[in-house]
Amino acid sequence: MNPGAESGGSHAGDVLATLASGLGVDSRESGRKALEVVRARSPELVTLSEETGEDLVTTSAGFIEMLLASLRNDLELPWTEFGQRSRDYGRLRAAQGMPLESLIDVLAVYRRATIELLSRPIQGKPHYDEIIALAQSRLEDVTERLTTAIARGYLDYIDEEHRARESEMYGLAAIVSAMGRSLDLGETAEVALVETLAALRLSTGALWLRERSSYKLVHTVGLERDQVDDFGRKVGPHVKASASAVGRSESQVDRISGDEWNAMRAQLRVRGRTVGVVSVGTIVDRLFSASDLLFMAAVADQVAIAIDRARQFASEARTDHLTGLANRREFERVMEREVALAERHNRRLSLMMIDLDNLKRINDKLGHSAGDGALKVVAQQLLRVVRASDLCARVGGDEFAVAMPETDLDRARDVALRLRRAVEHAGLGMRAPEHVEVSVGIAAWKPGQDWQTVYQAADNDLYEDKRRRKTVRRWQQEDAAPSPIRILGRHGGRRRISGA
Repeated sequence: MNPGAESGGSHAGDVLATLASGLGVDSRESGRKALEVVRARSPELVTLSEETGEDLVTTSAGFIEMLLASLRNDLELPWTEFGQRSRDYGRLRAAQGMPLESLIDVLAVYRRATIELLSRPIQGKPHYDEIIALAQSRLEDVTERLTTAIARGYLDYIDEEHRARESEMYGLAAIVSAMGRSLDLGETAEVALVETLAALRLSTGALWLRERSSYKLVHTVGLERDQVDDFGRKVGPHVKASASAVGRSESQVDRISGDEWNAMRAQLRVRGRTVGVVSVGTIVDRLFSASDLLFMAAVADQVAIAIDRARQFASEARTDHLTGLANRREFERVMEREVALAERHNRRLSLMMIDLDNLKRINDKLGHSAGDGALKVVAQQLLRVVRASDLCARVGGDEFAVAMPETDLDRARDVALRLRRAVEHAGLGMRAPEHVEVSVGIAAWKPGQDWQTVYQAADNDLYEDKRRRKTVRRWQQEDAAPSPIRILGRHGGRRRISGA
């Protein structure tokens, strides 16, 4: 070997090590200079960092620091640390959706930036070409190792995401299957929340159902009693979101980040209606990605459908299909509750029974569709004259009942009178040969009575009202009949006829 060449190579290595050591003293300043190169050659990376709030100067300084360290011959390089930092960087960029090719290009930018930093102090000096050639050779080796580590971290994230998506699909199938086993609204809400948390690998959440213009909390998981209100205030139905998912799902999913909770919240929507809200979250650091929000939206759609189905079933189980009023089972349940409340709080309670007198005659003359129309007329007028706190029910074929809390007999009689007038007026509008007529019975609850006793008393009063009305109608028919007329026959004999 040529002693001069060996001496020159050693000299170039020493100069390179000295340059690298000097530039490495202020790696942040080196990072700023490198960022100028990055900004010119990879503007998409700068844009991404601005969107995520990342300090790209620090990131750039970290890579420049590793590259400069590899040029020093007085250091034992910590390749384990360098490799882990590079893998973490690859995972981060993969989570942000940056293409792997762009990462490799960015690392090449940092390598070129390092060369530029080295060349500035020795531009035009002796051995310049030799020093730069040595730097490029060493930087190519270390860049290759860092590229491999970045790619490994990137692919690790992609693989984990693939497994997570696969797990989510199984989770979604489990949610649909679990929620399909019950039509009870409360049970459906509980299963929906538990299965959603399991699919998202979370342990804390709450579900609210929408009732008119407000939300009612129906189930929580992972919250102590004293934490529930705070959770609702910070990530509940009315909290402003920091980001929202955009996809094909009908339900809207928001990301909410605060001082304590990192959470996702879904507005549960089906056929354009909001049926509830579910919020799931954690107090540990966790960045919910766009894919997390989209998966949550898919889950939320299934939850919304299940809740809507359970609510519809519950409504059908309590409602008369023809009139929309409560059915007999629901009426009995409410009466039992109202009697218990009246007994406990010494409240008044009245019960009104209504019977459509001439339903059979309407059915026979005009058909069952006309009879159904008459029943609907009574139901509609009932809802017009009673209070919102009263419960109207169809308890038989042509029988209706109204539970009237905080109501005495005088007020109940007033409601009965207004009902008769309303039904008569509505019946006239039907322009049918048969008018709709009702009989009404009223009873007031007395301490110590059960609801069946009140019901029987109102039914007895209804029977008496029906009997009286029949008597009155008979008298009216007799008064309306023409009086007999006597005329003399041709021979003076008398003959009695009745007017037509």
